[in-house]
Amino acid sequence: MSENNSLIGQILRQRYQVIEKLGKGGGFGETYLAEDLDIPEIPKPRCVVKRLKPTQKNAKVKSLFEQEARTLNKLGTHQQIPTLYAYFEHDDEFYLVQELIDGNDLTKEINHGWNESKVIEFLAEILELLIFVHDNNVIHRDIKPANIMRRNSDGKLVLIDFGAVKEVRTIVVGDDGQPTSTITIGTPGYMPVEQLQGRPQFASDIYAVGVTAIQALVREYPQNFPHNISGEIDCETILSGINDDLANILIKMVKVNWHQRYPNAQVALAELLNVKPKLESLIRQQEQAVTIKIVPPISSNNITQVPESQLEPPSGQVRLNSPFYIERMPIESESFQAILKPDALIRIKAPRQMGKSSLLSRILAHASQQNYRTVSLNFQTIDADFLEDLDKFLQWFCANVSDELDLEEQLDKYWKKVLGVKKRCTKYFDKYLLNEIKTPIVLGLDEVDEIFQNPDLATQFFALLRAWHEQGKNNPDWQRLRLIIVHSKEVYIPLNINQSPFNVGLGIELPEFNLEQVKDLVQRHGLTWSDEQIEKLMEMLGGHPYLVRLGLYEIASLKMTLERLLELAPTDEGPYYNHLHRHLLNLQKDENLQTAISKVVNAETPVEVGTIEGFKLRSMGLVKFRGNAVVPLCGLYRKYFQVHV
Repeated sequence: MSENNSLIGQILRQRYQVIEKLGKGGGFGETYLAEDLDIPEIPKPRCVVKRLKPTQKNAKVKSLFEQEARTLNKLGTHQQIPTLYAYFEHDDEFYLVQELIDGNDLTKEINHGWNESKVIEFLAEILELLIFVHDNNVIHRDIKPANIMRRNSDGKLVLIDFGAVKEVRTIVVGDDGQPTSTITIGTPGYMPVEQLQGRPQFASDIYAVGVTAIQALVREYPQNFPHNISGEIDCETILSGINDDLANILIKMVKVNWHQRYPNAQVALAELLNVKPKLESLIRQQEQAVTIKIVPPISSNNITQVPESQLEPPSGQVRLNSPFYIERMPIESESFQAILKPDALIRIKAPRQMGKSSLLSRILAHASQQNYRTVSLNFQTIDADFLEDLDKFLQWFCANVSDELDLEEQLDKYWKKVLGVKKRCTKYFDKYLLNEIKTPIVLGLDEVDEIFQNPDLATQFFALLRAWHEQGKNNPDWQRLRLIIVHSKEVYIPLNINQSPFNVGLGIELPEFNLEQVKDLVQRHGLTWSDEQIEKLMEMLGGHPYLVRLGLYEIASLKMTLERLLELAPTDEGPYYNHLHRHLLNLQKDENLQTAISKVVNAETPVEVGTIEGFKLRSMGLVKFRGNAVVPLCGLYRKYFQVHV
């Protein structure tokens, strides 16, 4: 929903005055903070208003909303589930008014990690809460740290954001009058296979609780958990060193086959309570035998020292198990869902060093967890002479895909001269690769900008990819081929709209980090900064992932203070010299770009520099659009290029 459709300032039902929006909102609706004007208190008590705009206007959808609201009303009688104050329909939209929980979700707690005692406490409390939920014949479907609040008043856990309400937003009623949801409700990483397939069970919630507990123990995001060849989370690896009884409970909670998990929360809690005294006794003995050394914070930089071995200098893609990867939801979840669909095609575009390859590696890892075969090709590794001729290029392409799939290269057998070169390549995939491998194959094509330098080759290769995508519409074999195309530059090659893969599938343009994401990254580097310090960093660096990470690495490793970083950043003495100098060399190759960037950095307001120049500067990552005009991406570029251009 657009900002101009905001509820801020409105009074709903002549009672609830909306004050501000909570969070960014998304496909499921929007959440607002409101005051209850009917209560004669000063200040007025506050509540949460959720607005759900249904996909379809239908009496059946309305009936489903009322049914789910009644369920929430029943669940809200539990002291650890928000009370439902009201539910109503207005202007074809549905509204829920719920209790405002004064507290914080568990995201930060869990990112900092829990010991075994804390995990046992968490499991006992959340499972007892889930017993009440399951006894009411409700499956939550979206248990994760962000949907579990720690209440400030008593430290109790509160369960929020039930998936059934989200489903109302996406319900479509078919010709037979039966409702179906247009998407799967849940969050990748916390969502088990049966839920992804649209068949959630009580055991699906048990899986999500187990994943959350493991995440807290190992301080790693679920998307980065290793999996064995059976598709199970490799608990033997990530839970090594954890008490055997606790590890066995967690292993059973996260089994792929839901029949092998605890069937519901009551059974899971009973087993936990059976071994809890023994677990707590062993853990106390371990804690008494260990002396914990606390490193005091370094007050001059507001740093809680992070061991040097845990810091990561930003270089290339962020490794899969890195604690410094920041999700830009819903991009990850949309990508993970998209790649599971037949004939999937995902396009990822962003300037260099914005995280394209890191996202690509995570999509491929997610596909691997589904037992798909994956191929990652970086076109920067191709020799220049292969880019001069389409025949040689497609042979290189087929040979490298074969190698990535651990198949013997068989070009001699399929590269018949009587066939056209694109036909040979198509036959190689159709008769050999797709015939040999019966599971889906995901091709991740990184840095495809490299072939833009030969427009004729690029035109024919991308037309071939589009043709393969079209074949997947009706051909089951080609539906198993999924494509991910990653590039930085605008696509200027002359592609017919019906031959371009750049206008179909899921398009993703990676944004900068927002304020909350930068705050998260600051904390992950062990820095306890004020809002003013974070704002100063973003004023200089914006939300550029590489620039922010490099700056935080320099400060967290005690090489410099924030003040020194801000002083040196736009100079040749600073840590960004190589990054800035590369941009400067590229600008000096094009007089029009030099003129354009000079105009941009010396203007106090957004300026128009011409369509081509504007898009080229954005492709380089130096500017961002404001309507048809552009402004510098960040203060670093403004200050540096004011001096050097």
